[in-house]
Amino acid sequence: MMARPFQPPSLYALLADEDGTAAARLAAEERIRAQAHEAGRQRGLEEGLARGRGEGEAAGRARLEQDMQAALALHAQRGAAAAAAALEALLRQRDEERLRQDAHLRGLVAAALEAVFPVLLARAAGGEVAALLAAALAEREADGITLHAHPATLDAARQDGFPEGRMPARLRLLPDERMPQGRAEARWADGGLLYDPAALMARVLAVLGDTPADDMPQETQQ
Repeated sequence: MMARPFQPPSLYALLADEDGTAAARLAAEERIRAQAHEAGRQRGLEEGLARGRGEGEAAGRARLEQDMQAALALHAQRGAAAAAAALEALLRQRDEERLRQDAHLRGLVAAALEAVFPVLLARAAGGEVAALLAAALAEREADGITLHAHPATLDAARQDGFPEGRMPARLRLLPDERMPQGRAEARWADGGLLYDPAALMARVLAVLGDTPADDMPQETQQ
């Protein structure tokens, strides 16, 4: 058997890696780098996803908290508005009820006064007319005074302080059956004083809100 002569690889073949050892090494290194890159990319993706998920969850929790606070504030505002409206309605009902009660009470008092006041004034008419006449005499010392009233009112005035024997000469009594009993007017040259129980009654009823009051003339002067 003949032996085949050995042909050693040339330097060029070694440099060119004709046997494939350098290429295999480079390929292995490339795979390692690619795997490392892919691992880094995957790790970065996972970290980014985790960070994004965390940030998203935090943002979601913050938005949820904000929405809850807004909902609670709106609910509280609506509740406060409803409570204020209910309180206002209650106060309005109480005011209306108080006004009704006040009107009813004023009506009762006015009715009682309409029944009692004339009797009281009739009993006191003589004294009131006497006081009116005394005021007129004191105020108009030099004037002649005429007391104009119903005969019954003049009789009551005489009994309550002005008997005929003590009346001043400048005083003249003028009976007038057309005048209401209890009403009297002291007149002098340029004025006078008026006592009118009906006007007093009207004022009292006006205070009670039952009828409007007419101004009662206390003194008239020219």
